[in-house]
Order: sequence, then structure tokens, then C-alpha cells
Amino acid sequence: MRLPAKRHLPTALALVGLAALGVIVPTAAASPNGPSSSPTTVGPNGAYSTPSMSVPPSSPPTTPIPPTTTTPRPPRPGENFARSGTALASSTYDGYAAAKVNDGDVSTAVGEEHSWANDEFPSLETYSQWVEVRWPDLRSVGRIVLYTSEGYQLRDFDVQVLHESGGWWDTVKTYNYNTATTVTVWLPPRNTRGVRIVGKVGPTRQVNYARVNEIEAYAY
Repeated sequence: MRLPAKRHLPTALALVGLAALGVIVPTAAASPNGPSSSPTTVGPNGAYSTPSMSVPPSSPPTTPIPPTTTTPRPPRPGENFARSGTALASSTYDGYAAAKVNDGDVSTAVGEEHSWANDEFPSLETYSQWVEVRWPDLRSVGRIVLYTSEGYQLRDFDVQVLHESGGWWDTVKTYNYNTATTVTVWLPPRNTRGVRIVGKVGPTRQVNYARVNEIEAYAY
């Protein structure tokens, strides 16, 4: 008696094996980049989808801009504003540089090591000569100290401060027939960036020369 079913048994077993492989192969396949960490979800239409990862846009860092102000900062104790300034003069005698008036040396000795002096003029009354110190930031000035040369004191002169707008100079004190070597000027506090000494008559020995050894400017 023939058994036809046995004749087809290997074929049937092969089909079952292929079916099994068809199930195993897709699940065993791996991504070339390794396993995905993104979860999958089933959409309303039954399709698989991977949710997109939203990345917030980056914005460049911002640096806060400090507000501008015209209010002078409080001075440090004993701060001499002239020391941080630049000295200029209407003219300079050889060796008597304008920078001598704010170098911190308050000696009243005579000589080019200690003072500024103008270039030679027939008369200071006709050609007033000046030396000034300007600093970069607005400061409230209430006291100015002037040092001249011992025995060659500046006789007639004006003390001026630069208007806070920077457009002109205001005379805050005028001296005539001065004989003091050190002169202190007190004034109501003024916001300014500079002090100027205008020489009008020099010492009796040399009336056509103005000598200034040092200029100091303080808040009080």
C-alpha cells in the first residue's frame, strides 16, 4: 500500500522551515548603527512611525550694555584727579615741560626738574600764557591746589575749570599781587574734566614768565 503523504513530507517540512525563517530573520536584523533608542508608535492608520525630536533653536549670548551716566563716581579718599590727566600748555620754555604740573612732585624748588614755564614773551599782560590738566572722566571738583616756584611766585593769574560740556573754561578765582608759593582754591563743587591756570603777570624778577610746579584737583 502506497503512502503518498510521506512522499511530500520533506517538501512540507521545508515550507514550515522557510516560514519560520521568515519570522525570525526580520526580528534578528540589526541597524548598521546599532539599536535605535527612539520609541516607535502606531499611528491612526496603523502605520509605524518614530516621533521626531525637537531641538530648541540656539540664540547667541547677549552682553548687557551698562547704562550711560553723566553723574561723577564718588572719589576715592584723597584722590587727586589731575594725576590721571594730560597736561598741555600754550607754550613751553625749553626743558620746562607741561607734564611737570601733574607728575605728583609738589616741590616748590626752582628749575626745570620741578616746574613748567612758558616760552619767552615780551609781556604776559599782552600775551597771557596758560597750562592745563585734563582728565578723561567727569569729576566733581571742590578744591584746587596750585604750587609755584619759591622766589618766583606767579603774581597775577586766573584759576579756571572746564565747563562740564567741554566747550569753554570758566574762571572760578582771580589772584592779583599774589606772594604765596602754595595757593588753595575752594569753590562750590563743579562737575569738570579739567583745570587751567592762566598766567597774566609773572614774578617781579621775571614778569614775562609764568612758573607752575604742580596742579592738584580734589572733590573736597
